[in-house]
Amino acid sequence: MSIPFLSFTPQHAPIRAEILAAIVQVYDNQWYVLGEQVKAFEIEYSLFNKVAHTIGVANSLDALHLALEALGVQAGDEVIVPSNTYIATWLAISFVGGVPVPVEPNPHTYNLDPTRLEAAITPRTKGIMPVHLYGQACEMSAIQEIASRHGLWMVEDNAQSQGATWEGHLIGSFGQVNGTSLGFLILGQGENSTT
Repeated sequence: MSIPFLSFTPQHAPIRAEILAAIVQVYDNQWYVLGEQVKAFEIEYSLFNKVAHTIGVANSLDALHLALEALGVQAGDEVIVPSNTYIATWLAISFVGGVPVPVEPNPHTYNLDPTRLEAAITPRTKGIMPVHLYGQACEMSAIQEIASRHGLWMVEDNAQSQGATWEGHLIGSFGQVNGTSLGFLILGQGENSTT
């Protein structure tokens, strides 16, 4: 018996025809940047995530970079990030002159450990960037409470967990601005944002 190391066939096979039809529609339309399909997806993703706006950008790095620009991160400002995340999370901070401050993950979920956050906060800390990994939501209630208590903003990196929930609320609806690995910038106050 041969068991593949990784196979997406069980999740891809049921939607294969639908996905191929969508690809053909975009291909035949010959409009690959912006266009009606992107606009429709932005609207649908906003409704799905219960946020005010979604803007398609090239990739997750651009989404996070623009989020930090919008929040006014400047040279020397510290942003708390998980120590185990894709490099784009850290690069977005360094692109605006900020300093990524790593915090170790919870060993059970591999997501940002809220019990370790406060030790990383300094007078230069401006925000927290939790990254939802492996289809799991970060412990958003605790992270949000710490951010609120210290006057910090929060940018969620939805990474690999679109559709995941924390205490019944979708991720991507807690932070002031959020980014996804699909390359979408989610703007406005989500239903669970506190500021």
